[in-house]
Amino acid sequence: MARRVPLPRLTYRQRTSRWQRERRQQAIIVTVFTAVLVFVLGLAAWAASDRYYQANLTPAAEVQGELIPKREYQSQLKYELVRLYHEYGVPAGFENDPQLEKIKTSYQELALERVVEQHVLDRAARDAGIVATPQQIDEQYDVEYGEFKVRHVLIKIAEDAADKEAAEATARAKARAVTDQLREAPMDQDLWNRIAADRSDDPGSKDSGGELGYAGRGSYVTEFEEAIRTLPIGAVSDPVRTQFGFHAIQVTEKRGPADTDLVRKYLTYGFSTAALKAQARYGFLRNEFERRQIAASATSKVEQVRLARIYVRVPSLVSGDFQGFTDALKKQTTIREQIEQGKDFAEIAKEFTEDTDSRDKGGEIGWVTKGMITDASAEALVFTTEPGKTTEPIATSRDWTVYKVLEKDPAREVTEDQRTKVKQGAYQYWLARQKKTYEVRKLLPGFAIE
Repeated sequence: MARRVPLPRLTYRQRTSRWQRERRQQAIIVTVFTAVLVFVLGLAAWAASDRYYQANLTPAAEVQGELIPKREYQSQLKYELVRLYHEYGVPAGFENDPQLEKIKTSYQELALERVVEQHVLDRAARDAGIVATPQQIDEQYDVEYGEFKVRHVLIKIAEDAADKEAAEATARAKARAVTDQLREAPMDQDLWNRIAADRSDDPGSKDSGGELGYAGRGSYVTEFEEAIRTLPIGAVSDPVRTQFGFHAIQVTEKRGPADTDLVRKYLTYGFSTAALKAQARYGFLRNEFERRQIAASATSKVEQVRLARIYVRVPSLVSGDFQGFTDALKKQTTIREQIEQGKDFAEIAKEFTEDTDSRDKGGEIGWVTKGMITDASAEALVFTTEPGKTTEPIATSRDWTVYKVLEKDPAREVTEDQRTKVKQGAYQYWLARQKKTYEVRKLLPGFAIE
């Protein structure tokens, strides 16, 4: 039988020393593990906070020194895209269809413009002491998201008439005669059918009694929308002047916001009625400042300039049309060189301008009053340039323009057509100047303030 050899026994001091060494090793392991864990968790937290910052708190723009967080821009972009989906009839689940990508990209700039505009409106309203009441907001909410069923008869103004004022007076008189006839029996469908077929210059509706169907805000030009917004159901308007001519208008039905597909679409995408009313408040402020600007615009003799221009569209880099952007830059260089070489401005315009209305006239756009050019820098430039001289090119993120001043008149009578154009651009004219006043800057890459 094998003899067991006894193992040496550790002394108390040895056992204590080994126990202490093991405890130190365990402490080191725990410390290292804790440090690594804290580092990993900290890194994850930093990454999460950075993602949150980039998505929500990165400044999208600056208005009067106040930074607008990106989350406001993203919320507005979602709002604009829902309207896009509604207008294009995009069914749920097809929002990311590749065919929509290009147009969705263009809505990014629209959304940023809207956010900037809203902050400008807030400051301007505060400075002017304008407060939108709940009743005014509710009324605007009905306008913004309700729908009107409309019919009309259009009388155009003869475009080739030698005497523009006489042609306008003739068209107005014809429109007045139409409204008087329709008012004799405003709900008589046969009467509308007959007058629209015989008198209307709108080829799209003349054969259907002038019917335009249901439509919401943004479907018509400003003057037309103002009329349908204030007309009682069944009433026939006085002649309404727009860029198309004179209209006799009737609203036959109205739908409230709760009954429209647009509002149902917004609710489906998570927008609340309160959020839509917040948007309607800005609609009210736009209308108020537009009304004030129109009231302050000139109506008699004012300083005017007769202009020609060469206009080039510039695709936004955000749209991804890099070739179009490059082509526009090349065209600008060619135009500059030809102007510097003394080539006739009208000939250059006929070859290069992208304004189809003025191309055949050598770029001439006629007499211009203050208020007809919404860009503040461009307006200042043309009114300080001597007759016969060309201006420096005026570049924005959307276009490039160079003007030639043909004539100046310090006190020229304002025409009806000019009043209409001033009215149409009144709000944008006012807004452009407010952006300068409030020192607006866009901070997202690829966007520039106008």
